[in-house]
Amino acid sequence: MGGPIGLSIDQGGRSDHMTARLPAGFLDPPRPTGLRTAFIGIGDDFNQILVHWLSQRSEVTRVVWTDSMGWQRSMRGRYEFAARRRKRYGLRKVVDESLMYLWRHYVLLPKEAAAIRRNILEPYYAVHGRVHWDGPQMFTKDPNAPDVLEFLGSGNLDAAFASCIHDFFTRELRDTASKGLFLWHEGITPEYKGLYSPFWAIHNLELDKIGYTMLRTGDKLDAGEIFVQGTVPEVDLRLPHVGYIGYQAVVASLPEVQQFLVDLEQGRARPIPREGAESNFYTYPGLSDYLRFRKRLRTVAAG
Repeated sequence: MGGPIGLSIDQGGRSDHMTARLPAGFLDPPRPTGLRTAFIGIGDDFNQILVHWLSQRSEVTRVVWTDSMGWQRSMRGRYEFAARRRKRYGLRKVVDESLMYLWRHYVLLPKEAAAIRRNILEPYYAVHGRVHWDGPQMFTKDPNAPDVLEFLGSGNLDAAFASCIHDFFTRELRDTASKGLFLWHEGITPEYKGLYSPFWAIHNLELDKIGYTMLRTGDKLDAGEIFVQGTVPEVDLRLPHVGYIGYQAVVASLPEVQQFLVDLEQGRARPIPREGAESNFYTYPGLSDYLRFRKRLRTVAAG
């Protein structure tokens, strides 16, 4: 099976038996455009799939893999991160977040990872093979670094797209693409900007705000003109896999993002007006937030 230029497809990743049905967001056949695009995000398996999906609908000329969560890989990195959080939010909040970090990474994350692989990654591989980008790419800890700007600037980009990233994008970075740098956000903005949007929407019992947004990044984090927005269908609230719901949100956005790419190329893309909507910015939850989240879910289930 052939793939777009720069994309390596490993047929060994195929399976004659899907572990789950292909998510609906992946079902629409490609509508290729002439857009020259770039992708920015962490180099995990899911983002490899997003690059493959994007490469079927545009000419991907640059990929930047980031390491914004690299602090987790060493004790020093974790200590320095916690010290910055303590300075900003106080000791009590940091202890609460640290307990949640341990609970999520050692109890919840293995279950989330299994659900993501079973319900998203493996069904995609069964259709497309195991995909891996091997075209023009670079790795960085800072997407705003001069060498990144030079790399992207040489790509003659129409648009850049980012996902699973916690960094702020400077104007210089955003200007490397003539039509802008667009963010896949796993939440409804402006109500749920920031981190862990599905968690906070469920925590607040605003189940109609479990969704996705594609926005053109601007001078404020997770703020900008909204071009794609919607809710996630079929969320199973019996499962505490909040990270999994975030992946579901991005996949659910893909049919609308495909239409957006066509409209963007043809000059028909228009922002969705959200004047008057409440604006909120959320950060890492603590263990106390998670316990409250679970209690409220039980209340919903009992009702």
